[in-house]
Amino acid sequence: MKSTTPDFTEMSVQPPAPMNAPDDRPDGPRDAAWVRRADRAADALLAALGGALVVIVLAAVFFRYVVNDALVWSDELVRYLFVWFSMLGMAVTLRERQHIRVEYFVERLPPRLRRAVEAAMLAGVGLFLAAAAGLGVAWVWATRGSLTSALQWPLNLFFYASLPGAALLGLWYAARRLRTGAFAERDSAAPGDGRSEGGSEWDS
Repeated sequence: MKSTTPDFTEMSVQPPAPMNAPDDRPDGPRDAAWVRRADRAADALLAALGGALVVIVLAAVFFRYVVNDALVWSDELVRYLFVWFSMLGMAVTLRERQHIRVEYFVERLPPRLRRAVEAAMLAGVGLFLAAAAGLGVAWVWATRGSLTSALQWPLNLFFYASLPGAALLGLWYAARRLRTGAFAERDSAAPGDGRSEGGSEWDS
């Protein structure tokens, strides 16, 4: 009588599919090492600006109300650093796909049409940033020679350059998202994004 017991020695065992590797982006193909380093540099710069704002504000309060000798340059420095912090934060938030937007009508579109609309909106953001970068460079060039009132630093480089600088960085991030197909923001459950809702870009 022929045995019906399966021969497990002839069965091929397939290894499990690997999870996202630490250096893989869930929203697109593997980026080059220099791209990841650039992202970390932008994050570090943003954190440094935030830390500098806190330290300068606390020092200004201490010298004004405790030592009774106000720092004449602190208000000006905080004002300009906050502008850089806000503009750079805009670009990094675009990279992380965390910008707030109203999706009431977009959510009711068919999946294919919705994805096309998401791509068109992201392309529109890229066009706006490209225009802002071009106009910002012209603005920086037109205001050359002007100085800040307290620190006497070049106003066009220390203040006005934040617009074209952040716009160019945001344009690069928008182009990366268009290339990888990461059109929607992370709080959206758009189909075809290849990601889980609410995850971080660095999740593994």
